[in-house]
Amino acid sequence: MKTLAPAIIVAITAAAPAFAEDRLSPGIWTNTEDTYFAEEEGRAKAEWTAFDVRADGTWRRIDAFGEPLTDLNNGPIPDLNPRDGGSGWQIGPSELRKAQSFSCWVSTRRFAAKPDGSPAWTFANRLAMFDQGGRVLVPGNGEAPDITIRMRNVSWARGSRNKPSLVLYVHKDDPVRAESYSWASPDASLVGINLRWVQGSCAKVQDQPPQGDAGSASLVSMGEQWRVLYEGGQWGALRALYADDAVLMTQGTVPLRNADAIISFLRRLTDAGAKVRFQFKPEEARVEGTIGFVTATYRMDIAAPDQPEQAVAGRSLLIYKWIDGGWKLWRDIDNLAPDVTPESFKDQAALSLRR
Repeated sequence: MKTLAPAIIVAITAAAPAFAEDRLSPGIWTNTEDTYFAEEEGRAKAEWTAFDVRADGTWRRIDAFGEPLTDLNNGPIPDLNPRDGGSGWQIGPSELRKAQSFSCWVSTRRFAAKPDGSPAWTFANRLAMFDQGGRVLVPGNGEAPDITIRMRNVSWARGSRNKPSLVLYVHKDDPVRAESYSWASPDASLVGINLRWVQGSCAKVQDQPPQGDAGSASLVSMGEQWRVLYEGGQWGALRALYADDAVLMTQGTVPLRNADAIISFLRRLTDAGAKVRFQFKPEEARVEGTIGFVTATYRMDIAAPDQPEQAVAGRSLLIYKWIDGGWKLWRDIDNLAPDVTPESFKDQAALSLRR
């Protein structure tokens, strides 16, 4: 799988020392946006180029997947100059822009369903991405389609009325034309997509968690990841969403302390042959410093072998901690509630798990 090497992520996020004015600051720099609309603006289209600049000032050229094209070099970058008519940098006449690092997850529906006929899914997590033309290949290994995701922080051609946007693309058979795409504000910390057969999202890599609306959205996204992984039986990836010292306090059980004990408890139904589906409806999501809080109603549908289907509904309080640059589920408290019933989830209440 082609992803950015950890060293590149370090280079992006590391605190930069004082640099000479003739050098790029540490990070990934590309001319993606300059080349994209050059011809539409009547300019000559430059060759696409990208640089990985390290904290020590060394640099190398990379491709869109973050793979090195040259060895590290400690000399000046050829033809690098301050941007004409303003701040920034250019290679020849082509503008360079510094990329922001993102971490992505992707889940793709497998070609073959589960034994009970329900969809089976792959899951890939912690995929390193950058938003100036970066790409990540997610191979299906013969069990699912090969997927490439791509990101741009789009600045439209001069004269366009479109607003700048952070765009996430999904490619399957064509590396140029995307199957589909979604977009968000250019300063968004999260962008996601769901095409029914593939879904995923990318979150901005940062030392501190996003606050305000962006923080709330990032917490809601964690709930969707949890649902996808649980229903897909991706227990290793689900384990990665929990803090090591997580505690689950659910209706009718003693507290389950540590992530491994929680995963053993969560998989008991599917290991016994049951089909389970979850629905979540967030009521509130907020971030306070490095702690996130979510309250949500839930519906759990269970179809166990040789037993009538049953549905359970209630309310959850989820507490997250910001650990190593991402949210980890730390405390999960579930209880039954008189105002939350299976019928309150009318959008899918009539769907049978056995169909």
